[in-house]
Amino acid sequence: MTSPTTPRFLSRENLSRDVRTAVVALLVSVLAMASPSVAAKIKNADKVDGKDAVGAAASVKQRKGKLVATNRKGYLPDNIIRSARNADRLDGLDSAALVTRTAARGEVLRGEWAAWGGGSAGYVEDTVSFGKTLPVRVPSTRITVLDEGAPFTANCPGPGQVVPRAWLCVYTNTQGGVTGLNGYNASDGSNHTSTIGFGVYGDCISASCYQYGSWAVRAGSAADAPPRPAPRAASNPR
Repeated sequence: MTSPTTPRFLSRENLSRDVRTAVVALLVSVLAMASPSVAAKIKNADKVDGKDAVGAAASVKQRKGKLVATNRKGYLPDNIIRSARNADRLDGLDSAALVTRTAARGEVLRGEWAAWGGGSAGYVEDTVSFGKTLPVRVPSTRITVLDEGAPFTANCPGPGQVVPRAWLCVYTNTQGGVTGLNGYNASDGSNHTSTIGFGVYGDCISASCYQYGSWAVRAGSAADAPPRPAPRAASNPR
């Protein structure tokens, strides 16, 4: 019978088992000691799917080909995309309904006109749309009509140009068989423009007559073009 105090002698089997146990213990110890640095590297990874990351304040050049983080408020830079795709509608409205249709004070609108006709003692005529609504109509005293070859003026220095606010310049580029050119309000027949356009006409003096040219109007306000004074009452001859 073997005594409990009898020492155990080393054998190849016992030595191999002890070595394996020591190696496992060493590996566990190394991993335990290294875990904080491993976690730090995972938290601050240098790349995500092979791409670097930059902050929201990075320039366009700096963030090229990189991931961009939001700022402290959770927003990306305003210029993160070059342009947004055009939406056909906004809150159910067509884009045409969102265009400003009233001209701003001082805004210049331009266009062309052409009038053709025939027959002596007749006339040629065209109706022009401004494309926008003027704040106030242009009175007849602030309409300059220039025939072909007529000298330009300080208010109408050349085609496409108009200097004062609430003023309309009508330029004739070419004309034939027509005398004179007049502007009028196509809505009521007065000599003013309307707020949306005007009409032009000339007297035809031959079998074939024509006029065409350009126009420019600068939008004004009531202060720029005061209303036409009311006509004075006729005096009693008696």
